[in-house]
Amino acid sequence: MTSERLEILAIGDELLDGRVVDTNSVRLAHAIARVGLQVSQRTAVIDDIEAIAREAKAIAARGTKVCVVSGGLGPTSDDVTAQAFAHAAHVPLVRDADAAHTIEAYLARRNRPVTTNHLRQADRPQGSQPIANGRGTAPGFIFALDGCDFYALPGVPHEFDAMVQQALVAPRLATAVPQEVRALYVFGLIEADVDHRLEDLRTQWPDVRLQYRVYFPEVHVTLRAGLEHVDQLEEAFAFAKSKLDRFTFATEPQPFAASVLKLLLARKERVATAESCTGGLITDMLTDLPGSSEAVHVGITAYSNLAKHKLLGVTQDALDKFGAVSEAVVLQMAQGARRALGSTYGLAVSGIAGPGGGTADKPVGTVWFALAWEGGEQATHLLLPWERRNNKIVSAYTSLELLRRHLLEKDAGPTG
Repeated sequence: MTSERLEILAIGDELLDGRVVDTNSVRLAHAIARVGLQVSQRTAVIDDIEAIAREAKAIAARGTKVCVVSGGLGPTSDDVTAQAFAHAAHVPLVRDADAAHTIEAYLARRNRPVTTNHLRQADRPQGSQPIANGRGTAPGFIFALDGCDFYALPGVPHEFDAMVQQALVAPRLATAVPQEVRALYVFGLIEADVDHRLEDLRTQWPDVRLQYRVYFPEVHVTLRAGLEHVDQLEEAFAFAKSKLDRFTFATEPQPFAASVLKLLLARKERVATAESCTGGLITDMLTDLPGSSEAVHVGITAYSNLAKHKLLGVTQDALDKFGAVSEAVVLQMAQGARRALGSTYGLAVSGIAGPGGGTADKPVGTVWFALAWEGGEQATHLLLPWERRNNKIVSAYTSLELLRRHLLEKDAGPTG
């Protein structure tokens, strides 16, 4: 990884008052990673000439060599990025004749009049280099200020992305530091637990960069190294795999449910789901994937006790004696789903997602899971700590994980 420091300066009142989420920074980070660059810091600032100029000078003072500036280059009076950089460097704004002509031609093709505020977009600080905008009217510019190259780009996402590729990524591809990347996608451990399991990795393989990303409820682990350290990378990757073991569901980007679907398709087996607290989320995760029609037989959302009894064959005695959130009931739900169409597996979940409905014996977050197959069944339960939506998500994941583990153990065969 290059040691060159890169920052982002995001400009716009709307980014700071909650009207707009800054997604440009996220996509930029992904785009530049493959050319050996990494974002060191991101700053957001309002549409104000003094504020922008002050932040630009602070960025350069930190030793930053490249800063991508997003926003403030449009035709309205609050688009003051070009003015701010001219002010910071004590240089005048100059009108780029080629850019002005391009703006006029762009508007003419759309039968739109050319106004003075449109042409303002062709103004840039003296000494800057233009960046053409093939998708809109606002060109960008590259401006050197106090040792830092500022790449000023419009904030419109599809314009921003194309100009990042054109002005920053493409020129650096030839000189990018080649890297190898390995990844592990984990479910069933929180980020702190993953880090604890891998705490020796950084010291044993110091030339391998270890990074974490939480994509709730998953943890994504990324290992990076230059080509000269690929042996270290492979050793570190093997170490990480062994430490995370059964919690790793993939080593390539894919939805969690795909890891289950692939196993079912390979075995030509089918699953039927019986869902209560997840409200159909398990079935949705599976059927969101191509090929799911070959492996998903039926999905039954049996939210009420009546539905559990009438659709899944759960006995009234079990409901009265143990309650809907219980081992006895969830096992009957799984068996009822499996029998409905003769599926290979029945997968069931019943719980209290919250915020209400809990009791002293069964507090909010209590969830039971069951898997049934011909001649066998298993059940387990958890006490989940999140709010309703996240409890539902983790319950869906845990249900699928119950099936995934069973399929893997089946493929591994008997041990000992």
